[in-house]
Amino acid sequence: MGITKGLFEKSGIIGKLFLLFAITILFTLIALPVIKAITFSNPTDIVSLKFSQLILSIGAFVLPPLVLAFLISNHPSKFLYLNIKKIPWIDIIYVVLFMIVILPFINLLGELNHQIIIPKIFSGLESWMKTSEEQATQFTEKLLNVHTLQGLLFNVFLVAVLPAIGEELYFRGALQGVINQWKGVRFSIWMTAIIFSTIHFQFYGFVPRMLLGAFFGYLLFWSENIWLPIVGHFINNVIAVVFYYLKFNGYKVPDIDSIGFGNTLWTGFASGAVGIFFFFILKHHFQLQVKKKLHT
Repeated sequence: MGITKGLFEKSGIIGKLFLLFAITILFTLIALPVIKAITFSNPTDIVSLKFSQLILSIGAFVLPPLVLAFLISNHPSKFLYLNIKKIPWIDIIYVVLFMIVILPFINLLGELNHQIIIPKIFSGLESWMKTSEEQATQFTEKLLNVHTLQGLLFNVFLVAVLPAIGEELYFRGALQGVINQWKGVRFSIWMTAIIFSTIHFQFYGFVPRMLLGAFFGYLLFWSENIWLPIVGHFINNVIAVVFYYLKFNGYKVPDIDSIGFGNTLWTGFASGAVGIFFFFILKHHFQLQVKKKLHT
């Protein structure tokens, strides 16, 4: 093991990116036959689809960044900012509050994104994007339509916990880390955010997803701890999981996806104003923490 650890540390940006994508493809190819075997008898069975999603998430997002970090760094956990020391509760509270406060603004941006007019010359592309968006929405609703506590908890793990850990390790930890070595912090944050949003193949949510990705990138840069972006990502996803559980089980809840535009447009603007202010409060908070460390 000691021979391969940090073996590609001296590789350039292209080599490291190629290595990350190669590892991703390898684990995905390993996962695909398992997924095919699970869904063979009934490709539309929701239980089979959930376990397929579980395997794909682990293979495509959780394992590749861990393997990459081992191969390109003599300190893999440090490279991925897997800081195991205790996180101050105030940091977690700040991140949770920010994710809740910013929700209407994210919805507003999503609605504005949806209103973008695409030139007629790209009508075929627009049709494909709309179809993909509708299919993704249908799949998500099918995935989240559960009626037991056990089903809810499994969805929390599958849709909130696993993607939060896997995608943050992959995008903020590995991809942003490699690009940062090449072009610096801000370029790496925004380039990773663009890739992060693009890879979801949901054009009508591209802008809000990109901005959330950038926020998670800045959060990692400020805190130097991958667990805070993971917390933020988890909160964003778990809100949707809980909302759909309540909705599908007959509870009268407001349409969480519509808060921020239409009749509640004012909440979108208020959320944006408060969210931007909160963003700089968070930045100042972490800068103070850094200064305290330097003086202790």
